[in-house]
Amino acid sequence: MVVVGVVVDAAIGWLVQGILGSLFTAPMEAWARDVGLAEDVENLESEMRIVEMVLAAVEGRRIDNKPLTRSLDDLKELLCDAEDVMDELD
Repeated sequence: MVVVGVVVDAAIGWLVQGILGSLFTAPMEAWARDVGLAEDVENLESEMRIVEMVLAAVEGRRIDNKPLTRSLDDLKELLCDAEDVMDELD
């Protein structure tokens, strides 16, 4: 049996909060409305809240499920990419 043993850290939750904090400022929301992205931004916010909830549930836990570990790694990478995009937009 392969033991993956990945522990999800608080840094992922910090990334989610950083992205949400950058995305939902008054200037960013006004810009999204002006360019017709308001609905997309609302959908993104909803998805990010779900991600935040899932990550909070596994934070600090040992993960022995290899597919889940890969998915969480992919999610962490996606969040890092999203943070880079938000930095560029800002």
